[in-house]
Amino acid sequence: MLTGDRLFRLAVLLVLGLVLGIAATGTIAAERVRYERIAPAEKAFVDVVLDLEQAIGQHNFAITARNEIGDAIRRRGHPNFADATIVHFCNLEYARRVIDIDPNYLLYMPCRIAVFEQAQRVHVASLLLPLDTGAPGFNTLAETINRQIREIIDASTMPIVAPVARRAR
Repeated sequence: MLTGDRLFRLAVLLVLGLVLGIAATGTIAAERVRYERIAPAEKAFVDVVLDLEQAIGQHNFAITARNEIGDAIRRRGHPNFADATIVHFCNLEYARRVIDIDPNYLLYMPCRIAVFEQAQRVHVASLLLPLDTGAPGFNTLAETINRQIREIIDASTMPIVAPVARRAR
């Protein structure tokens, strides 16, 4: 049982640990905002992923990795497991600028977007970069990157546009 003296010592140790942790990293780990959109019901998972990859390239990012998690789980004996993929991507100029600001912020790189099926719909989501760190330069860059992540997700969840038939002349 904690007595008043022991409780006080524990509280002091916890506060001291928090202060030392903040001092060691220079920042408090900021909460990350989730940005998510749901594709139209008629848009297939594969089409969402293809549109996502195209939008990533159009925003001058390069895909660095792809984790086909749903497929891997199906291969391990769960044949009805839903599709789920994580696409990792990076813009090397942004990465250079992040490292110049503070190499610790590299932990937020590369950017990642998850595509997954839930309740017969395809969801696309990402955790946006924090905007309230102790580094104003990072916060400004994060605003730019977050805007692009939202645009990429929005593009991937747009309805499929049927081709227009050409009229015979």
